[in-house]
Amino acid sequence: MKKIVVTGGSGGAGHYVIKDLLSQGYECVNLDVKTPVEALCPFVELDMNDYRAVHRALSGADGLVHFAGNPHPDDEHFGASDRFSNNTNSLFNAFNAARENGIKRIVWASSETIFGFPFENCRPSEVPLTETAPRQPQNGYALSKTISEDLAVEMSKLYDMTIIGLRLSNVLYDDVEAVPSFQKIPGYWKDLEHRKFNLWGYIDARDAARAVRLALEADLEGAEVFNIAASNTLMKQPSRDLIQAVFPGVPVRAGLASHGAMLCCYKARRLLGWQPDVTWQDVLGGEGKTTS
Repeated sequence: MKKIVVTGGSGGAGHYVIKDLLSQGYECVNLDVKTPVEALCPFVELDMNDYRAVHRALSGADGLVHFAGNPHPDDEHFGASDRFSNNTNSLFNAFNAARENGIKRIVWASSETIFGFPFENCRPSEVPLTETAPRQPQNGYALSKTISEDLAVEMSKLYDMTIIGLRLSNVLYDDVEAVPSFQKIPGYWKDLEHRKFNLWGYIDARDAARAVRLALEADLEGAEVFNIAASNTLMKQPSRDLIQAVFPGVPVRAGLASHGAMLCCYKARRLLGWQPDVTWQDVLGGEGKTTS
């Protein structure tokens, strides 16, 4: 596998995916509706809802990374319809064009939001959450990811494809100008409720990109999903204290480290050979690494 098409490669996470793949000798093509800030590889401007354009753009590719889509969880009612339609249709177009072009390996961006984000009307079933925990999508964005996971299962069976979904935690960047920035973390520490929406989780963009590459290379078949999160939360308070204060009574599984993440990534360690390398302490300085 040499040539990888990356949809959404002009976005923050997609940009890092392309950088990582290029550093390991892959050829990349970026498909996006917007021009990248940094031209790392050939770029094709297209709308993922234009199936014929997507089909043409995937010709000659060996693998597909699908990161295109509207990444913003719903903040108002009417926006959910456009977001759901865009995300599910663009994913179907990507998968369907891939199989017509003989591409057998797809890695795509699912989301931790399927577990119950923003946890206003539901609670986590337990922590840390594994991939087998109940899905509790609460909005159009999370529903689009849930249905996309189901679509991946059916298309992988129908067309004998390997389709790997990464349930990414909140991707953060070491960039004070970025909206999801490591530099904002200290502002979260005083309010335990503020970041409960994703159980205080995060993932460094470089670790997310490495997970993509390992998923492309892993010896897997069929459809799989993997939690991808940092090893710790972005809070200074111990994890059990966070749960007791905000979600009292939620079961805490044995083995949760003092500041361990609420998403269990053991499956990714076991089947992808991936583990998170970067913590907020590495970027900002502080108390050093914690383990999950």
